[in-house]
Amino acid sequence: MTTATELTYVECVQRLHAAREAAAALPSVLWQANGTELAAGLDALGELSAAGEGAEVAVVIEAIERGEPGCASPPQTPREWVTAHHRRYAVAGATRVVDVAQACRQSGHHILRDAVVTGRVSIGTAQVALKEMRLLKPHLLPDAVNTVWKGLMTLGERHDARTVRQLREQLLAAYGADDAFDDTEDTARAGTALTPGKEIAPGLYEYILRVTREGRALLEAAIGPHAAPTPGPDGEPDERPVEQRRADALLAVIGRALTAGDSSWSSTKAQVFVGIALADLRTHRGGTRTGAAHADGEFGVPGAGTLLGALTSGDLVTPDTVRRWACDATIIPTVLDSCGEVVDLGRAQRLFTPAQIKRLWLRDRHCTYPRCDAPAAWTDAHHLIHWADDGPSDLSNAALLCQRHHTVVHSRRLHGHVTTDPHGRHRVIWDLTRGSYDAALTHRDPGPGHADPTTTQPDTAPDQRVSGDDTTWHRP
Repeated sequence: MTTATELTYVECVQRLHAAREAAAALPSVLWQANGTELAAGLDALGELSAAGEGAEVAVVIEAIERGEPGCASPPQTPREWVTAHHRRYAVAGATRVVDVAQACRQSGHHILRDAVVTGRVSIGTAQVALKEMRLLKPHLLPDAVNTVWKGLMTLGERHDARTVRQLREQLLAAYGADDAFDDTEDTARAGTALTPGKEIAPGLYEYILRVTREGRALLEAAIGPHAAPTPGPDGEPDERPVEQRRADALLAVIGRALTAGDSSWSSTKAQVFVGIALADLRTHRGGTRTGAAHADGEFGVPGAGTLLGALTSGDLVTPDTVRRWACDATIIPTVLDSCGEVVDLGRAQRLFTPAQIKRLWLRDRHCTYPRCDAPAAWTDAHHLIHWADDGPSDLSNAALLCQRHHTVVHSRRLHGHVTTDPHGRHRVIWDLTRGSYDAALTHRDPGPGHADPTTTQPDTAPDQRVSGDDTTWHRP
């Protein structure tokens, strides 16, 4: 039997015509086949279709490299040449084929070319992979580009274009340059929005909400337990559509917050579970990433935290977000070592207790960040020495921060410490120098119970806030 590599071009074209004739005749003889034979026929058509699509790209690449479109009379663009010689592409799709063919000709795209021409990856999937690489490449480590290409092509063989598109965040977390994945959260945060309500029907208002991946996780954790179908008083099924149940759940959560007023409230069901490798948790922005140290197992996306459970299961969050979340008792961090084993499974009450938070409210009164007067009810209890760095859950290692400044403190790695004024009142002082937390950490007393050796410092830097006092500021 003649192998494919021994065929001449003319023989290949003759066999293509024969295959077309066989495919055209197939519908009229399907009655002759049993179930197994029908499946075999469909398998053969799938292989033929994949090989044919790859061959189409190979033909277009060869024509472009020879300059055939320009030699036509009149001269044609590559797209016009494809349209003129391919019956189906005369209607639509010629641009897609030409774009993929042109990309396959570029240096550095040998992995893409091999996958497409052999028919392992479809033209549509290749086009999506090209778009993803254009977005990813500026943020990837230089030596990781080919690895990412191979990953995209391997995934494209087994899944559709949608799955390839969804891989972007995982690739950026695992192979991105330092801070690349964290930077996406910062960029997305600038686009968050909640529009004013617009009346779309008598008594009905529409709001449009945009949130980051962090905001989505928190929102789904808050409303998820309340959005489940609830049987009626006589056991009848809940006939509300899912969108209505979610809206009702959101309003219920808001109502609880308004009812609580200035007192603390929480829902034991509204919890977020997130898995993260210990190496990623301890590697702050600007730190050196070592891929070998990452866990790539059950939770396993190196360079990111993975949400577990509920609607957002499998979504990624940045390590910076996880470090900040570790200050919040409603976030349950699951920390993995380099072998993927659980190092610490956080508990909802492992951090500051409700009694400690009440004492913090009395001590700090509001957000302790300079020039911020957000009330205590709007704040989180922050570990001055982070939980990830073995900071204790003591009041001497705690400060109130509003959500915005909690994010700033973690992303800029700012250090704060508790000091005592001459009247015996405790105050939180912040050093707003970027990276001040890391500088303070190098001088930290590693002994138990010592959150930070600077907790008794009486001096303050310019423009640093004294917490617990609405009128007093430290200024030079």
